[in-house]
Amino acid sequence: MQSKKVFLSPDVFVAYIDRADPKHLHATALFRYFAQERYVLYVNPNTISTVYQKVSHTISAFVAKDFLKAMSLSTINLLHSEESDVKLVYKTIINYQSTELSFDETLLSVMASRRSIPFICTFSYLHPLFGLSIFYLPI
Repeated sequence: MQSKKVFLSPDVFVAYIDRADPKHLHATALFRYFAQERYVLYVNPNTISTVYQKVSHTISAFVAKDFLKAMSLSTINLLHSEESDVKLVYKTIINYQSTELSFDETLLSVMASRRSIPFICTFSYLHPLFGLSIFYLPI
């Protein structure tokens, strides 16, 4: 049985909110699927902050505030990082071969891995860390 736990990245929220985004229809389908199949969704404060900033700058501050209101009322689980998570991020970035690994992406992967969340839902490239996979809609 496949796990029904998914960690959401900021780009999925931005695509969902921004109707002009080329991935908007795909993001809409993802959230509809998550609701129908009763997936347990997770985010961290960095994700919420990133989405708020991007939406505020690209669309409007009012839409960004609506996003925060929706998050406060949603059933999406907010996970906070622990000191051990941040230390593993340091270690991972320092030891990773590529210089393209960002702190936020690594933190997202560390938090998902440590909490047994096997999938990250994103539209961007996901570095192969900790055996995590990108979530794809079943065909």
